[in-house]
This record gives sequence, C-alpha cells and structure tokens, in this order.
Amino acid sequence: MDQSTFVYESYKLHANRLQVDFIYTTIKNSESFSFTETYIFNSKLPECLQTHRLLRMLHIASGISYYKLFFNADIEHPYAMSTKESTFWNSVFLNGLGEFMYVNNLSAEVLATFGPQEGRADQNTERITLTPRAVLGIGGGKDSIVAGELIKLIGVPLEGFILATGNATAQAALVGKTMHVPTHIVQRTIDPLLIQLQSRNDTYKGHIPVSLLFAITGALVAICQSSSYVIVANESSASIPRVQHNGSAVNHQWSKSFEAETLIQGYFKEYIHDDLTYFSAIRPMSSVAVAKMFSKYKQYFNVFTSDNFGFRIEASKRPSQRWSEESPKTLSSYILLAAWLQQNQLLEIFGEDFLNKPSLQALFLSLMGKAGQQPLDCVGTPQELTASLNRAYELGGDITNSYLMKLAKEQGIIGNTSDLVEPLLTLSTEQAFPQTISNVLQAKIAEELS
Repeated sequence: MDQSTFVYESYKLHANRLQVDFIYTTIKNSESFSFTETYIFNSKLPECLQTHRLLRMLHIASGISYYKLFFNADIEHPYAMSTKESTFWNSVFLNGLGEFMYVNNLSAEVLATFGPQEGRADQNTERITLTPRAVLGIGGGKDSIVAGELIKLIGVPLEGFILATGNATAQAALVGKTMHVPTHIVQRTIDPLLIQLQSRNDTYKGHIPVSLLFAITGALVAICQSSSYVIVANESSASIPRVQHNGSAVNHQWSKSFEAETLIQGYFKEYIHDDLTYFSAIRPMSSVAVAKMFSKYKQYFNVFTSDNFGFRIEASKRPSQRWSEESPKTLSSYILLAAWLQQNQLLEIFGEDFLNKPSLQALFLSLMGKAGQQPLDCVGTPQELTASLNRAYELGGDITNSYLMKLAKEQGIIGNTSDLVEPLLTLSTEQAFPQTISNVLQAKIAEELS
C-alpha cells in the first residue's frame, strides 16, 4: 500500500529570539524528505502566549508549500486542536489550494484534512497589552500605498513590514521609505530542497495562500511593537472567483478575499489576542477606485511596482526592471492608471507604452474577457478594465492611437457606453474595519474619492 504522509515536526525559536526554524517531513512511498524553512525578524519576539500561538499558526501555514509537493493523503502534527480550529485549517487548505488543484487537475476528495486531537498545548500564559497602533504589509504596489496613506490621514500611528522571500524585497523597501514609516523586514528562506524536488515529474508546483503568511508575519511584527492593528491592502474584486473546477469556484486570490479576511480576523480574536485585529484598509474599494486615489500620490511614481514577477522565489526568474512585458499585472496596472493619468505620467511610471505593443494582443483580449479565461493573477476584472479603458479614451491624446486602444474599438470594448467608472467608485458594504476606526476610515475613503 502506498504511503503518503506529511508531518509537521516542530518549530525552533533560537536563543536570539530573532530566528525561527519550521521543520517538516514528507513521506512518499519509500522516500522521505526533511525540510527547514526559516524566518528572521529584526525585533526580538517577546516571550508570551501570543508569540507561541502565532508561531504554531505560521508552522502550519508555511508547511503548505511543502505539503503540495506530493499532495499527501494524510497530515500529522503535534498540536492540540479543537473541532473549530480544524475546520479553520480545512477551509484554508481547500480554498487556498483551489487554484493549485485546478492547475494540476487534482480532486479535493484526496486533499488531506485536519481533525480534533489532543497534543502539545501552550505552556506560557503571559499575555501582553496592545495599543491602537498599526503595522501595514508593504508589497511595493499601489494597493499598499493607498492603504498606508489612508491610515496616516486618520492619524493612526503606523509602521510597515515586508515579508522578503529569498531577498525579494523588489520595490517594497523604497515604498516604505517614501511613505516615511519605520519598516520591518522579515526574511523568509525556503528550503532549497523544495526547488530541487519541483523539477521531478512526480511532484506538483503551484499557488499557495501566501497572503495568510503575510497576515501571520504581520501579527508577529505587531506583537513585537505592541500594536493592535495588522493591516493589509486587498480590494473588493479580490473576492471574485475566476474559474470553476469540479463544480467549485476557484479564486486565485482566495487568501486576499473577504471570506479569508474574516476567517483570519476571527482566528486572531479567538486564539491569539482579542485586541488584535487583522483587516484590509481598502476592502470597500474597487481596483478603479484604488487607481484613482493612487494617481494623487506622485511621490511614488518612480518607486512602486505592481509586477508580481519581482517577487519570484528564484532570483534568476525576476525581471531586471520594475515592469515586465510578460506580467499580466503590468498591463492591468497600465490600463487602470490610464484612466486617471496623462500619457507623460504613464511613461514616467512604466517607461514605455504598454498599450502600443502588438505582442500583448492575446494577453489584452484575455484580460478584457474577450478570449479565453482571464489570467490567474491579481488583475482588474473585465468590468474594471473596460471602464478604465473607456475613460482613458475619453481623456484623449496620443493614447487613443495606440495599437491595443484601436483593437479595443474594433472589438466593441470602447464606444457607445454611458459612464462606466462612476459605479466602480461607489464603496462596497463589505469591510471588516475595527469599530474604533471604522466610521472615520470609511469617511476618509469617501472624501479622498470625491
């Protein structure tokens, strides 16, 4: 009988209280492989209940990268776990690996599951006090910039954090510097054996719920700073599934969705600290609204990037420039910003006119929902991109003569439309803001968009 088991062994917090090692073993038939993933913080992790519960959580979440190699049938771990907590982790695995199962044509029926069990419990019961301060996840793109500027505008003390995998900080550190906030870099090192094994024919590659890692890392930084708010920048369209697989909706961005946000927020409240609140500061906003607000922040034009390829694990596969032609997010960002910026400003940001590239025709039609499915990436919806393209055309100028703009007119994407943008500037009712700042934050968003 085939053996297929993934084992969460343990985590080790080093004596310097800066480095944490997460240790795993995967067993596939007669083979066994051990992995160690390392996180290095720039502030000492305090000795308290919250630290160890978050490290336990991060141990489980980071293990998903190694679990998916063989998509093991069974999971073993040493931790005491209730039925309610096991339900949380089963939801994370099922939804967070939805795209992975779709791309690899795997069935959720063979996905390993968690269940209630006795096991290792927390020994330290010391509880720290948190104050109404915020730490913001900075990814280097326009979303986290808008979130940071909003939090500064409502007067909440703010610090940033960057989760750097394999030294891939891309533009995030420059964004933090431009934002004028103290920025904490957390270094994540993936076991190189993972990369080696991914070259085998009997292993799987694919997307993991990486935003969960950002959430937990941000919570650890918040605990170090005695801050009560862990803030990310996920807008409303991150909740929209893009494809179907075996009768279920698949969302590439599930760990950025409102469903995931509320699950993580609830987990933090119940198991970590009742004063610790995880939320997205831009959740009610569409990508169009984010682009409009970002267009005011000219100080970031030369430092930000929304190109995810800059965060690839393997350094050799990262682009040398801020924007790469093959990245769907580059073209999506160009279209979204074209609705609010002049051509010279777009060229200042991107260095070239991405709407005037015939080589991007197939990608363009895919993004606009005119050919095949949209890329499995964090891009604007066809509705958002169509509205933005129409507004850019109405602004006039050289952009109206670009190759892809002419193609859009031929395809009926542009023309004979009423105002498509205005409805996308209306705020969604979905948000999980802390009650202490909810009203003032919603009012500030509305004011900045007016």
